Amino acid sequence: MMKRIVSVIGLFAVLIASFFSVSITDSKSIVSYKTYKEGNSNSQMVRKILSDNTLQEEKVNMFNYASNGNYINSSFQQSNNPEYITKGLYSALDEDGISYYYRGDVDNNYVQFGEYTEDYYVYAYGSGYFQSLDACKEYSSQCNESNRFKLASKGDKMYWRIVRVNGDGSLRLIYNGTSVYPNYKDIMDSYLVGISLYNINGEDSKYAGYTYDNGTDSFIKREVDTWYSNALGNTEYDSKVAKGRFCSDSSGYIEGSMLGNVFASFDRLGQVVNNFAKPNAPTLKCPSTAESYGGSYNLKAGLITADEMVFTGETFYTYSDSYLGLHIMSRSSTFRYDFWSMTPALYENRQPVAEAEQRVASSVWDYYESIFIDRVMTNRGVRPVINLTKDTVIDGDGTSDNPYVVVEPNRYNGVITIEVNDNTDLLNAFDNINILEGVTWTSEDSSIAIVENGKIVGLRDGQTIIRGVSSDGLTIYEIKVTVLKNPVTMSSIYVIIGLGMIIGLGTVLYLYYRKKFSDL
Repeated sequence: MMKRIVSVIGLFAVLIASFFSVSITDSKSIVSYKTYKEGNSNSQMVRKILSDNTLQEEKVNMFNYASNGNYINSSFQQSNNPEYITKGLYSALDEDGISYYYRGDVDNNYVQFGEYTEDYYVYAYGSGYFQSLDACKEYSSQCNESNRFKLASKGDKMYWRIVRVNGDGSLRLIYNGTSVYPNYKDIMDSYLVGISLYNINGEDSKYAGYTYDNGTDSFIKREVDTWYSNALGNTEYDSKVAKGRFCSDSSGYIEGSMLGNVFASFDRLGQVVNNFAKPNAPTLKCPSTAESYGGSYNLKAGLITADEMVFTGETFYTYSDSYLGLHIMSRSSTFRYDFWSMTPALYENRQPVAEAEQRVASSVWDYYESIFIDRVMTNRGVRPVINLTKDTVIDGDGTSDNPYVVVEPNRYNGVITIEVNDNTDLLNAFDNINILEGVTWTSEDSSIAIVENGKIVGLRDGQTIIRGVSSDGLTIYEIKVTVLKNPVTMSSIYVIIGLGMIIGLGTVLYLYYRKKFSDL
């Protein structure tokens, strides 16, 4: 940690000198956070995760503190407030609704999803591990096939940690290696898939964006995309991965501040850099931006945001116990565990001793025992983030001993025909199966047929699908229902019409012959 502090001390020298004594719990900065409880219940994953957790309430100014209660005071010293130890499942709003996020030292957000279908190789050169030989050569022309390095073996399973349930019911995961308990001794089996630059150039603020110049991919984006394409994109698992929202927030860019030119993330996530004038305020909504770099993306894979890091229990410059980095506090290793976010931080523009030379660098938030910032031309860890589709079904309890796994539910299909105003037992739609208790039944068109007291009731003629889902979401029943008009009713109508025609014809004949005979 000290090496990182020294490496960026120039960014904060002026700022530290300007600090004044303001308590981070000053009543003037207190804000209230609402706990949202009614999320997208159409997703089995949402129902499962909510049933496995007790939803916690946010505390006032909770994000000023790391999840273990640590915080940086106005004297730039780390302190602890045990009242702000936070752990569990919390809620906040994103663009699509209510999102549920994990925070702190949790041990029930493990997921096993996917596996390496072939031996997976990267290219190691210097301090980097790159996804392709071309990427490695871009970093150094000296890189060649001899630098090929085995990252994972065929059949190695992929493990993830849940960051949050998205507002649309999909599930956001961050890569956690090929074991529930990665050895962390080196990149093999660790929670990284590579170590790379964020960008090959940093001499402009645009290079802090995940893309720049209206769509040019950053170096880190190409690395993430390559890993996804090779590891999941060409496999059966790809269909379970949604194109999700990813945010590289380049909004609020301010030129000429005390730290150079900064992005809006500094204002909402860095008490330390705003003299504790207001509390940290992370967001799951991507701020709008009209810049030619950064912005909101719809991707199969990306990176975690600095805001999501704060939600997980991290805070700037402060040691934490969040699930993103618990291993750092409990294991010793010479390997570096830091990894990139996709949130631009600042563009530093300082005049060194040599007046003819400007020292410039774009920086991005990253994780290194706490959230920090780092220059884009530094090698840091690559830890992909994906989103599972909202119709994905999971089983397990999310613990390290029994992680959530993606499963295919048991499916039963049936067909039934009934008449209007008639009903029949649900079992009559299936052969030789027993329907579980606690099944929730819905009809695609409740004006045609519904389920009442275990029976299908026909309301009007037509066709619809009646679907039943077990309480755990692991069994699905689907019945194609055809409702016919009541044939008895139709026969009666025909009889009445026929009698009417006979009576009418008879009346006409009677009147005709009566008149004829009366004229004789």
